[in-house]
Amino acid sequence: MNHSFNVRIATEYGMLEAVLLEYLNFWITKNKANDVQFYDGYYWTYNSTKALSELFPYVSRATISRALRHLENEGLILSGNYNKSAYDRTIWYTLTEKCILLLDGKDDVQEKSSI
Repeated sequence: MNHSFNVRIATEYGMLEAVLLEYLNFWITKNKANDVQFYDGYYWTYNSTKALSELFPYVSRATISRALRHLENEGLILSGNYNKSAYDRTIWYTLTEKCILLLDGKDDVQEKSSI
């Protein structure tokens, strides 16, 4: 498996954060195309940190958790719980508008237009 990332996002938020955003964006885009996992006005994807650490074997579960919290604190992702079972604590993720603009390279346009 190949992992890629946006250099600008990696420079501003961290390389792992940029890789995770690419991963989340891929699955959320796929879910949107298939019109699945739509809740509260967003398309979502989910995975456990254990599964993510298997997908990204070069980082620990703790590091992945920190990177996801960082992305959420920066307003780039939202987290939720849309599991059918109450005991299932798998976290769901979606991208914010700020993140989508950043991934599309349009955040500069947004910032300049508000000046």
